[in-house]
Amino acid sequence: MPVIVAALCLAGCSSGGGGSSAATNGPPTVSTLPTSGTVRYTDGRVYTVAPLGRTLHLDDIAVHVQSVVWRRSVKVGFKPPGTKIFGLVTLSVTNATRSRQQVGLTQIWLRDTAGNPILAAGSATVPKNLLETPIPPGATVTGTLVYPAPRRETGYLLVYRFADAKAIAKAKHVGLLKYG
Repeated sequence: MPVIVAALCLAGCSSGGGGSSAATNGPPTVSTLPTSGTVRYTDGRVYTVAPLGRTLHLDDIAVHVQSVVWRRSVKVGFKPPGTKIFGLVTLSVTNATRSRQQVGLTQIWLRDTAGNPILAAGSATVPKNLLETPIPPGATVTGTLVYPAPRRETGYLLVYRFADAKAIAKAKHVGLLKYG
């Protein structure tokens, strides 16, 4: 299991350096992600970035951060080594597809300011656990994801489309949503 998680991190969680250039087709290619907008990053992936307080819109999902609360203790099925605090991120998620969807375990990652990824707890005792909440077509649901962390973090949520939730390493377009 640790090998799979490490592979997912490497496949889906890169951070940027400096500089930029314009692409002739599609969004401009950059080596530093902007605070908002859609760009092609030097890794070839397209990123749509939404600033704090805004809603991230991808073609089949929209995500808005309602709140971020940090707690010393939350009942989870597995507490990773080094966990000292839990981020409870309450999100409103809109399903823009024509079929029922559910947020997948590796679909929304918490990234700290250095770009390090933190996977949501697979099971957590919180009201309206977003991982357990079905989202009907065209509907918006509000629920909570729990992130076991070594310290209080600020940064971005890395969001994958519903269509890419089961194969995130192959995703061509992802979102970053500023939190906290």
